[in-house]
Amino acid sequence: MIEYYSYPSVTPAGEPMALTIATGPVIIQDGKVALVKHGDDTFWKFPGGRLFDDNSPRANAIREVKEELGVDVELSGDPAVLQFERTKNGVREWVILIHYVAKIIGGEITPDAEVREWAWHDIANLPADCAPNIALAIAALTK
Repeated sequence: MIEYYSYPSVTPAGEPMALTIATGPVIIQDGKVALVKHGDDTFWKFPGGRLFDDNSPRANAIREVKEELGVDVELSGDPAVLQFERTKNGVREWVILIHYVAKIIGGEITPDAEVREWAWHDIANLPADCAPNIALAIAALTK
């Protein structure tokens, strides 16, 4: 099984480059979005994670939120797909983020051990320490 995290890839010119593909649900209720801080990251982000080749992006988003927050979600609509390039550990990397509007359909939010913090944040007043994709995905998915 392949995990698309810093996966060896090449540019159209044949230069080496890494590729990361991640998916995650954008859970919005009453004008607030569920965000988490987990792993080594110090910023707020959507629950979700790296894509595995045996999951569709939708299935991956559903699985990841179940693992991280313990809830079942239903995804709706077309995804917001964001792409950016970064340098990580001295290697150029393409990052593709696939986000879906999600609604909790079962369970209570019970974060797993990797989630240091979670909270509902007002989508019109997001914290300054959000990942850059948060406002972009919310804007794309709520227009």
